[in-house]
Amino acid sequence: MKTMIIVLMVLFVLLVCVSMTSFANADRYGSLGMIFKGEPFVCIFEPHPTYTTQSSEIVLAAENAVQLWEDALYTYAPNGNWDLNTVVIPIEWHHTSSPYEFPMCDILISFEHSDKSRTLGYTHMNFSKSWHKYAQSTIFLNDFRATQHYELNLDTGEHSYTNTTFKLKEFSLVAIQNIITHEFGHALGLGHYLITDYPIYTDDVPWIEASVMYYALDPAVEDLSAPTYVDVKMLEKLYYTDGFGGTPIIKVPKIGWYNAGDDDICTFKCVVFK
Repeated sequence: MKTMIIVLMVLFVLLVCVSMTSFANADRYGSLGMIFKGEPFVCIFEPHPTYTTQSSEIVLAAENAVQLWEDALYTYAPNGNWDLNTVVIPIEWHHTSSPYEFPMCDILISFEHSDKSRTLGYTHMNFSKSWHKYAQSTIFLNDFRATQHYELNLDTGEHSYTNTTFKLKEFSLVAIQNIITHEFGHALGLGHYLITDYPIYTDDVPWIEASVMYYALDPAVEDLSAPTYVDVKMLEKLYYTDGFGGTPIIKVPKIGWYNAGDDDICTFKCVVFK
């Protein structure tokens, strides 16, 4: 009995090692499990003037981000319908409105001040109403920084907390466009792209070269990111090769992980596409 237990323990360890080894060189791509059955119409909501003095430039950054997705889709999946039509909703039309007042919008891009977290933006999907299923990407326009201040007691040499000051630092237009590009991928149904054997790149911005859906986006980087081949292949996994409104999607992909090193989705480990 003791021998059998030892054998089972050894087999367990070997299975764990094999599993870890086989997975070590496989990047992972997530799916949110929700997709649009037809061609999604994109609404860009003009930022409130109290949030920024660059409203028109930010709207243009949003239009450019959406265009980057369309360009990449037609480049790497030319047989599909990947049209992404956009419209800008003026601030006076939407400032006190809810998404349900814009039933033509399948994807909504809106802008806010930071919520005092380290979040750059977020996307949520609301498929609860049959007459209006939408995804809303909220983009933060600034970094909310908190600084704690201490006072030195010269007698004891100890520091004591006095107060905390807060400062808003507006993101660059490049950073804002990169955030929009990332969140728009979520709006289309993509999850995060994870590198399981990091570091694998020699430069400091692996998310730009690997995938715009890489989970760690650095707003300090001043290089524009664009959807890559692997991002398009993942969307083909969700919408099929004929794109939006093509082959009827009978079964919505489940939330889960797809192996990005297999025959379906090829990464840099397979063929490099320029």
